[in-house]
Amino acid sequence: MKNRFLLSILCVLYIFAVSAQPLRDGFETLLGDDIFLQSDVSLVVYDLDADSLLFSHREHKLCRPASVLKVVTALAALERLGCDYTVDTRLLRKGNNLYLQGSVDPLFSYDDLKTLLSAVPQGMVADTLFADCSFMDSVYWGPGWAWDDTPWEFQPYISPLMLCGGCVEVKATPAGKGVPPRVECYPPSNFYTVVNEAVSKSGTDEKFTILRDWLDGTNVIRLRGNCRAAKSEKMNMFPSQNFFVAVAAEQLSAAGVQVGCTSFAATPAVCDTLAVVRRPIRDIVVEALMESNNLCAESLSYHLGALYGKRPVRQDMGPKIIKGYMNYTFDMPERSDVRDGSGLSPYTLLSADIIMQALRRVYAVPGIYDIFMQGLPQSGISGTMKHRTKNTAAFKRVFAKTGTVTGVCTLAGYAKASNGHTIAFVMLNDGLPKATPVRVWQDKVCDYICR
Repeated sequence: MKNRFLLSILCVLYIFAVSAQPLRDGFETLLGDDIFLQSDVSLVVYDLDADSLLFSHREHKLCRPASVLKVVTALAALERLGCDYTVDTRLLRKGNNLYLQGSVDPLFSYDDLKTLLSAVPQGMVADTLFADCSFMDSVYWGPGWAWDDTPWEFQPYISPLMLCGGCVEVKATPAGKGVPPRVECYPPSNFYTVVNEAVSKSGTDEKFTILRDWLDGTNVIRLRGNCRAAKSEKMNMFPSQNFFVAVAAEQLSAAGVQVGCTSFAATPAVCDTLAVVRRPIRDIVVEALMESNNLCAESLSYHLGALYGKRPVRQDMGPKIIKGYMNYTFDMPERSDVRDGSGLSPYTLLSADIIMQALRRVYAVPGIYDIFMQGLPQSGISGTMKHRTKNTAAFKRVFAKTGTVTGVCTLAGYAKASNGHTIAFVMLNDGLPKATPVRVWQDKVCDYICR
């Protein structure tokens, strides 16, 4: 009887091995692509419903995850802070002074500012409008962030008070031939200056550019070249907290509230709260995943860092909490490291296996999985996956976080296979300066998984 039982077990294992071989052969064929003559990849594919590893290749290699790190940051934030956590921006009053108290709300809008300031009594004469930036230190970028990624919106100057992501949107529209294009800026403010040196449809080949004089440290936005079609750019403002308080003062003045001056100071212990704008953490997570918003990911990191209970929160506190969470929850290699929340830092190194463990953890917690599925871009439909996998079996069936920096292109998320199973996958590609051929290969892998 015992020998018969062992024989049955061996037969089952043999059948599984034989049936799994074509699957492995397919992945091996994909790894024979010409792009791997000059580049490398770490790949893990896992069947979540069957709780079984389907394929792995160099899964323990430490790689730069780029924005796929946001999967880990979002998971740590939802688990450690809770799904009902909020990021608050407050307006307070003490005597004739007003205080704007921020905590890095990455989605704080111009309308939010108007709502907050509407709580100021009409006709009030404010001696000083203070900006309270005591939540965090003055280090506005993470370690190793590229200095030449400014003045673009994906690398804002982080502060506790962020208005419109610390950016101004500049829209240019061609006017009559040979005349300057029409320019609109949002939010409007005197904090920045627009110099329109461009012309419309002039017939020259000079490239049309919209750029802030960031090397000079000024907020002068210049338009140059030949504007042939409508164009929009978002420019970060320096420093972001000064931009916030300047626009706030202008809004108060327009509403008939006199402001003597603006300054920076911590809010007194005893104050009257006039208004609060509360941002649900789930909104921040969804934006971080869907649009790969770096500011949203860094906001989550700072609020994780606040768990230390110290003010101001230092930039390195959040990554330490994230790494501690991962060490406690996952099987972490010794040399792996987390240095920021967004994946911009070249010093952040993780393996595909670690990220797979995070995806499996997300899938196991229904409330968190629901938020992730709302935030993860859907292939061919939304976010950073909007233009991918069309005309393949993966169209609409993949929900994944993308990551791209020079030389690195990553993808991690979930796919629906033809048998209805949910498949988790991680692809960490590096070694190619251009992302396009890597994305083509990644889409082939997604297509194969879904088939």
